[in-house]
Amino acid sequence: MEIVFKAGSYFGQKFALSYFTSKLLSAGSKDKNSNEIAESFERLGGFLEVSQNQERLVVTLHGLTRFFEQYLPDLVEIVFSPSLPEEELDIQKKIANQSYLVSIEKTATEANKIFREGLFGANHSFGKTLQPSEIDIVTRAEISDFHSEFLKNSSFNVFLTGNFSDKDVQLTQAYFQQKSSNSFSALIKSPVLQDVFNLKIEKEESVQSTIRLGRRMFNRHHPDFFKFLVFNTILGGFFGSRLMKNIREEKGLTYGISSSIVPLVDEGYWSIGADVKKENVPLALEEIQKEIDVLKNQLVTEGELSLVKNYMKGSVLSSTNTVFDIMDKHKAILHENLPEDFYNVMLQRIDAVSAQEVQEMTNKYMQDLSTVVVG
Repeated sequence: MEIVFKAGSYFGQKFALSYFTSKLLSAGSKDKNSNEIAESFERLGGFLEVSQNQERLVVTLHGLTRFFEQYLPDLVEIVFSPSLPEEELDIQKKIANQSYLVSIEKTATEANKIFREGLFGANHSFGKTLQPSEIDIVTRAEISDFHSEFLKNSSFNVFLTGNFSDKDVQLTQAYFQQKSSNSFSALIKSPVLQDVFNLKIEKEESVQSTIRLGRRMFNRHHPDFFKFLVFNTILGGFFGSRLMKNIREEKGLTYGISSSIVPLVDEGYWSIGADVKKENVPLALEEIQKEIDVLKNQLVTEGELSLVKNYMKGSVLSSTNTVFDIMDKHKAILHENLPEDFYNVMLQRIDAVSAQEVQEMTNKYMQDLSTVVVG
């Protein structure tokens, strides 16, 4: 069972409120402390996970079907009436601060941070990173207010996946419908488009550098989405991509290089990422640009295009192997307001992309690219 709230880092008065709410939910309820909560699920073969991102906060229960009814009272109590203990907040703040200090020493972490700040702006949640300046200013009272507004008194979705009976569905409705609200859910708005940037951050003690190159893009609703997806796969979207063949296999500049598009609710972004030796950065950037230029000026052969399409279609089919995979597709359709047949027609849409359209995508979108190098 997944209970999904529109309560990610985008929402609330402070960036870190969603994060710390997710950490404190299972730390205690009015009747049980964190150990008692964990034990109440574990003795029945179940466990909880609470996660969050920029857009949503998700409470996930994994458990055994025969104990489904016994899980629900504690689950409802944790989600809607948590104690949010002050001492646990202090612990989580220390953990978050320490994690930041450790991770920011890695060139990849710092490059990601700077790249997203450049794309979305340092004041928008999409461009922010959880760091001490955001962590230390959060109070328990603010977390309680955030929980009340965005979880306790807000609308949410419940997803059930597995071997459920009609009785289980009725129980879910009985427990959760009384908690649901018709309150308005704010829209997620993207920030204004930022200027193109090229940044190099020196880290003298580092023997390698991290490269991030990309730009703001679109979401799954855009008419070019599938065409761009095929272009991206050819360039850097799988192990046999052009970037991998050139920069990893032929030049030996990196262990791995890839490109990907990240669709968001309102838009998205696209990036290339690689770690290379510091002295090889200029050559790596030159070769990346060379591969982009080739796609701009030469049509992809039918053989390569067919290979990539078959890989993509195989990936789509393998991503629906389990009931959990299928539910992920349903969640994407609901959360992103996609057409109900989005995944049903995906194979046909991929198959319909031509070599000319791949070239068109390259010339249309491989411009105004921003670059970050850290190392």
